[in-house]
Amino acid sequence: MANLSSQALATTTPGYGKRFPAKWLERSGEILLDTICYNYPADSYMYRLCREEAVHTLNARCQRYEAVAQHSPDSNHYLELADKYCVAARLYRPFPEQAPLDNNNGQ
Repeated sequence: MANLSSQALATTTPGYGKRFPAKWLERSGEILLDTICYNYPADSYMYRLCREEAVHTLNARCQRYEAVAQHSPDSNHYLELADKYCVAARLYRPFPEQAPLDNNNGQ
């Protein structure tokens, strides 16, 4: 069963992160990427802002917990948190339904 995570706020970028915080669900210590920003209607402007801000939130938490883990010799807890957020940051796409840009100009 999925558990509700704590509210995610971006601490590195002012503005929308505080006004449109991302929430997500987790299962077995992993962030369920398709649930990020479930707290807004999918067709709303707030959802779009939240999804964009979630990129910053995940990256900031990844960096924060990696840094803490490096300075804490017995840091299994922080290593697990770093892994959770870094994996999510690496795999997360705010708008997966959009096709990737073609940098070859059709060639």
